Amino acid sequence: MPVVKSIATPIIWVLALLVGGLLLSMLSKRKLLQKAGRSLVLLGVLALLVFSLNPVSNLLAYSLECRCAPISAEDLGALDVLVVLGCGVLPSGGLRTEAELDGPSYSRWYNGMTTFRESNAGLLAFCGGPSRKDTESEAEVMKAMAVRMGVPANKILIETQSRNTRENAAGLAELLPAGQRRRIGLVTSATHMLRSEKVFKKQFPNDVIVPIPVNYTYAPFHCTPETFIPRATALVKSTVALHEWIGIIWYSLR
Repeated sequence: MPVVKSIATPIIWVLALLVGGLLLSMLSKRKLLQKAGRSLVLLGVLALLVFSLNPVSNLLAYSLECRCAPISAEDLGALDVLVVLGCGVLPSGGLRTEAELDGPSYSRWYNGMTTFRESNAGLLAFCGGPSRKDTESEAEVMKAMAVRMGVPANKILIETQSRNTRENAAGLAELLPAGQRRRIGLVTSATHMLRSEKVFKKQFPNDVIVPIPVNYTYAPFHCTPETFIPRATALVKSTVALHEWIGIIWYSLR
């Protein structure tokens, strides 16, 4: 899975097309192969351009996020457990004196804290392992922040070994006592919710998984002179959405 995850990104596809095309066009003596090489280079450039455009990245994000509605007040009041999935942590060391949540992780944590305080859930669970060996896990960092914000430590459960969504669910299932028809709120990014919900439903078949999507990235389309200028932020959004669709397909095959 780590190998599949590392190559499931547009920048790797673009680089593969560019390198393959350059090698064919420069090293081959056959005109047909040289032409094929130039075509691959052109395809790589076009792919980079397309995935870096806001309309394209927005459409990809919408394909996932349109399936995720915010939690209703009724569901909020009926929660028994609230689970927050991590999405990266910057470990302590170097110029950082303490570990910090990275990117969407903070949004998940913040919205998870808000939801927990507004709900009747009796347990708050954080999932996520370390970004690299011998560093703080995402779950530990989120718990420390929650305790600082006043959540009692005895109401927090942490799963600290997982490296992906499937391991999030499996690791939590080992720590969370078996139950029947509990309402488990699942907090994660809207783009990540479709895959996460399926994994948790499979891991907790006797409970009710209540999706709580946060960190929506889709924005309504507005045509301006800058709309069709490539953006690094758009490439990142495209990468996240494509990674999720590939992950959904991969998990289904497994």
